[in-house]
Amino acid sequence: MKIITKTRIYLPMTALIVTAALAVAASQNQVPFKGAMQGHDSDNLISPTIVVVTTTGTGVGTQLGQFSFTQQGTVNLEANTESGFTHWVAANGDTIDTTLVGTGGPTDTPDVLSITEIHTITGGSGRFAGAQGSFTVERMANAATFLTSGSFHGVISSPGATH
Repeated sequence: MKIITKTRIYLPMTALIVTAALAVAASQNQVPFKGAMQGHDSDNLISPTIVVVTTTGTGVGTQLGQFSFTQQGTVNLEANTESGFTHWVAANGDTIDTTLVGTGGPTDTPDVLSITEIHTITGGSGRFAGAQGSFTVERMANAATFLTSGSFHGVISSPGATH
């Protein structure tokens, strides 16, 4: 009985320690990733409750410097949710690709929506090849002018860390 009891205790403890050690090792390569962006939305109504929104824009951020981006999100108007992907391009041509999930809703200002998106880095090129991380985009979108602007903050694995 003592052997079984010790095994039941030691295995979960070992798993916990190994998981913590791996998390610390992974987080040591993470650096801040933040910036500001602005763009223009183009809406394509798929059904009365589904809109595909394509956003193109520019911005400036840590790790990227001056950048451009193209985003495509499928918005469920009933649930106020969004899912999609974004392609970020640094001034030198290096890229980051992300998937996103988001939520949005009206603000006190007519025609202005508040949108929060969680982006997960899925790939990249150049110094961002093999990059990992996630970040939050918080932005406002004007349904009358189709202009959007906001900021982002999170972490990315150190550029070039896998090279």
